[in-house]
Amino acid sequence: MRHFKKVVSYFMAAFLVGSLLFSCKHIEKVAAPKKIKHLSRGRVIKLVNQKSLNYETLTVRKVNFTLNNEGKETSIRGSYKIRRDSVIQMYAQKLSIPVGKLEVLQDSFKVAYFIDQELFIGANSYLPKLLGLDVDYSVLEALLSNQLFSIRQDSRESDFRDFACEIEDQMYKISSIRSNKLKRITKNDLTLERYRNRLDVDRVIKQDIFIDADSFVVKKMVFKDLNSENGVKLEFSRYEKVMDQWFPGLMDIEVLGQKKVKLAIELSKVSLNDEKNFGFSVSPKYKMKLIE
Repeated sequence: MRHFKKVVSYFMAAFLVGSLLFSCKHIEKVAAPKKIKHLSRGRVIKLVNQKSLNYETLTVRKVNFTLNNEGKETSIRGSYKIRRDSVIQMYAQKLSIPVGKLEVLQDSFKVAYFIDQELFIGANSYLPKLLGLDVDYSVLEALLSNQLFSIRQDSRESDFRDFACEIEDQMYKISSIRSNKLKRITKNDLTLERYRNRLDVDRVIKQDIFIDADSFVVKKMVFKDLNSENGVKLEFSRYEKVMDQWFPGLMDIEVLGQKKVKLAIELSKVSLNDEKNFGFSVSPKYKMKLIE
């Protein structure tokens, strides 16, 4: 189990942690803020989806992870590939030493730890316990392919049914809880308790999604637990075109709360629809362990 958690942390830290690392820019003349046209929530979401990657397979052949956990920094390299709505496969190495590989399907996952020749197998229902977030396969795939997604409080509702749209920091902001409702909810514990009971959830998660007003790509996502003030912030930058479609070259993720954990993920050598091999096999010598 110790090795399992260590290997999984290499792969799954990308879904939990990170911070924004921008290079210094030359001082430029300050221009007047651009006037942003007000659009409806549905219109903004439609434009974002139109700009998102249209692919059957996505391959990122070079991924550099830099993890800062309470001041202790670790770097690993790897790659990943996705067959849409089907499978995610990741590979990791430390320096020049192969560490392991991961496969996530719609309902299960496998982690092969090369050094001790161990194969861990579990159901995806274990992932929320491991990550501390209510995530499933679709969320992981959306994050790795830079698609718009929400963590729904009520699985019976559509992804963005109750979201509101406003303009903030020269970007469109899509929020799961309107500003006036948020003030009422957070004003006292009783109101928050009633709201949570109405949704039939243990935690109320506020989601803010920031959209570039020109390119309509996702620039930032913030997920905050209103009960504890803990959360996760994801930022996307260094966008480049892949077959005339935009994809970020840098993903920064940060844990919001008392623990200081950050991850910068640099992505390059990205291609679409050219991957055919999604085999996942290990030697019969590997010790198989079930994760529950």
